[in-house]
Amino acid sequence: MKKILIVLLWPILAFAQTEKKDILLDSMSEELERSFKVLSSAEKTPLYFMQYEAWQEKGYWVNYNLGALADEGEYDQTVVNADMRLGSRILDNTHEIKGREVYNGNSNSKSIETEILPSDDSWAIKSKLWNLTDSAYKNALNQYMKVETNKQVTAQEEDKSGDFSMDKTTDVFYSKAILPSFEKEKIKGMLESLSLKFKKYDFILNSDISFGWTGENRYIVNSDGARIVNGNNYMSIAYSLSARTSDGMDLNRFKSYHFDDIKDLPKESDISKDIDNSIEELKNLLNAPIQEPYTGPAILENQAAAVFWHEIFGHRIEGHRQKSENEGQTFAKKIGEKIMPDFLSIYDDPNIHYFNGQFLRGHYVYDDEAVRAQKTSLVENGILKGFLMQRVPLEKFPLSNGHGRRSQGYMTVARQGNLIASSSKKVSYNELRNILIEEIKKSGKPYGLIIKDISGGFTITQRSLPQSYTILVKYAVRVYPDGRPDEVVRGFNMIGTPLQTFKKIIASGDDDGVFNGTCGAESGWVPVSAVSPSILFSEIETEKVKKSNEMLPILKNPIFDK
Repeated sequence: MKKILIVLLWPILAFAQTEKKDILLDSMSEELERSFKVLSSAEKTPLYFMQYEAWQEKGYWVNYNLGALADEGEYDQTVVNADMRLGSRILDNTHEIKGREVYNGNSNSKSIETEILPSDDSWAIKSKLWNLTDSAYKNALNQYMKVETNKQVTAQEEDKSGDFSMDKTTDVFYSKAILPSFEKEKIKGMLESLSLKFKKYDFILNSDISFGWTGENRYIVNSDGARIVNGNNYMSIAYSLSARTSDGMDLNRFKSYHFDDIKDLPKESDISKDIDNSIEELKNLLNAPIQEPYTGPAILENQAAAVFWHEIFGHRIEGHRQKSENEGQTFAKKIGEKIMPDFLSIYDDPNIHYFNGQFLRGHYVYDDEAVRAQKTSLVENGILKGFLMQRVPLEKFPLSNGHGRRSQGYMTVARQGNLIASSSKKVSYNELRNILIEEIKKSGKPYGLIIKDISGGFTITQRSLPQSYTILVKYAVRVYPDGRPDEVVRGFNMIGTPLQTFKKIIASGDDDGVFNGTCGAESGWVPVSAVSPSILFSEIETEKVKKSNEMLPILKNPIFDK
């Protein structure tokens, strides 16, 4: 895209969810106003922007193992960050430290000051904020001096677009999450019953099943004038089971269910069927041969493909990675270029709450810089169109599109929300499998692979390391072109580099699948989602996984030692 991306400012929004005063919001606003008025001119280097962000969280978790309550707890806390920007929007204390100093953790510190707040006493809240503000301001002032010194002894950056966008965040929005009520004993009874299913199988070394809930309300006030209160509920049920082969390879199966309304709690009968299937898969893996390193055709099934896009493409398209001198900048100069097949398009839209009726964990209304979440087109018909942006500008991308995200205690950076891959070349899954078989024959390979489940992956984006990725494969089968039954295999990961891998995608299914999870990166852990159909590659590459080499337990589990 050759023209500058223009993001329209959203109108001011005001929602009075309750007539009662919000003590936390008012205290944050009043103390920010008092502090900014004085600190903005307290030193020669001006404080030009200030923000408080508080996370008011309540949570509950319970875990069962083989019919016994293993762990249960709850929490209720409010944590606040203070952000300070000194200098100017062109150069401030958050500027990247370059050269030899980058390896000195103290010299490159951008730590965010954090406090735990009381939530029902205005003066107690303000006192904590006052102490936090003083510490954060001094830390920012110290950091700015390091930035100025570093600028004098290092080469100029290629991207000179500045450290903070020129727009201002002035929205007022109030919509707290309604904390759910649920029958703990009913949920515990279901988990207890389901956990007993694992007790029947002597090859399962460890197993558990859990329920968790977090109710989160985020409060943001800043010197631009923003006053944002926005909340989400996150609930999940997850189970896991593991085993070990005689050659010392640890194997596991895992499944999770995500929702934000207790009425969407999965039925016990549905979870029971999934557990039965996972037990059968684990048994198959124990008897499966190890997959030797391989290159050839493969299908990545829908949920696995969703994680693939999140890890391999999504992280490389985050705006700050196009600017940092330490990053590989894979796509920084490729706007307007074709980077994948023309039947693929990708966008990120945190505004989507449900996709085909399924809850998306990556949904939010405002990001952590008080910018309204926006649908962002990244790839259109194979051509790169844009990046995920926070309030740190890039050349030709001066404004945020609402993707500045973080967890408590971290600097905000551009992150994914709901990453969605779509295709204009869809076929049924059966047809996709038929195309795979034709590709196997065409390639002369004895078999192809279908990767059915992965546990995640990681991608290297730093310039000092190879620009590669690894997808952690947990369940896969070999497909033979002569009609033999599919064969389960174990012990491999999918590897490669993104530019080469994207070129090898030749078709997709019509079976969109959803991945929900929590992603960890420089700005902490944030809830994310990704959506993708199954995709067919003309060629992938695999490698063997590292084994523990531990022997099986010498004694039987006492449950079976009779």
